[in-house]
Amino acid sequence: MKAIGPEGFEAMFRADVDPWNYRASRFEAFKRKVLLRACGDRPYGRTLELACANGETTLALAPRSLRLLALDSSPTVITEAERRTAHLDGVETAVAVLPREMPKGTFDLIVVSEILYYLGLRDCRVLLRSLANATRGRIVIVHHVRDFGDAAQKPFRAQADARRFLRARMSEVFHERHGRFEALAFDAHRSRGASR
Repeated sequence: MKAIGPEGFEAMFRADVDPWNYRASRFEAFKRKVLLRACGDRPYGRTLELACANGETTLALAPRSLRLLALDSSPTVITEAERRTAHLDGVETAVAVLPREMPKGTFDLIVVSEILYYLGLRDCRVLLRSLANATRGRIVIVHHVRDFGDAAQKPFRAQADARRFLRARMSEVFHERHGRFEALAFDAHRSRGASR
């Protein structure tokens, strides 16, 4: 099977704006709870969420964030996420194809969920470098680690590469593996500046 790209995601979301049943799936709800645990208990000033899909995780992150920018490559799901979060202050959504449209500035929390294995190895490493340079707080990474057909690289390898890359630059503060997915969190070193 060919790896899915932004055009493929857009076609998929046009057919079904919630193809993984984020709203009602018990598994997705459990995975989201683990993701939120990885974020920690403290509030964040500026949060960045990558691959926000229909905004289900955005809704959960909003109360923890003074300002939240949620990105996805699909205009269809960004429209849906925008509709679902319109009542929330400080939440902004935008279409962005990563890594080339990574937003500028620094963030206190960056959430990276189910995106890295959809990128080729080179783009994945470019994105990881951008994320490490853009955080002044925590990066949370949650991904499936079992193979599936439309990924650009093996999910467990993408997750392991991300872990190795970020551990060399940040402090790993959270690790949970639950069957087919893994959650990690890394904090910026306090002695380092935001830009490396």
